[in-house]
Order: sequence, then C-alpha cells, then structure tokens
Amino acid sequence: MKSQARPAGGIGEVQVKDWQAAKLLKPSVVKPVITTIEHSLVIRTLGRLKEADQQALQQGLVAIIGRA
Repeated sequence: MKSQARPAGGIGEVQVKDWQAAKLLKPSVVKPVITTIEHSLVIRTLGRLKEADQQALQQGLVAIIGRA
C-alpha cells in the first residue's frame, strides 16, 4: 500500500517521524492549517504524537506564527 504523504517541504510542515508509535494509520505530515472544531464533532482520536514529534510540530508552528 502506497502512502500519499510526501516529505515535509513547505513552511511549517512537519513530517511525523514516529507515526507508528503515535498509532497513526500511515506515514503522516502535519500541514500548517490551524482551525477549531466543536468537541462533539470529534468521532475518535487516531493517535497521539510522541515527544520528539510534538517538539517538531511546535517548531513548525513557531515558523508560521512566531514565538509568543
């Protein structure tokens, strides 16, 4: 099965290195899109990023919106 995830290349994009430990279904890239949704619309949690991937995501967010 081929994944559609391409290596992160855009500003703020972060490739999830430990996607299997995060219990994601396929190799994944976090895209720099920020939105909110109502909690009642969440059907289930697919996974949880490990510490190193959380830090990479935080750095990606800083690249987009800057540091507070």
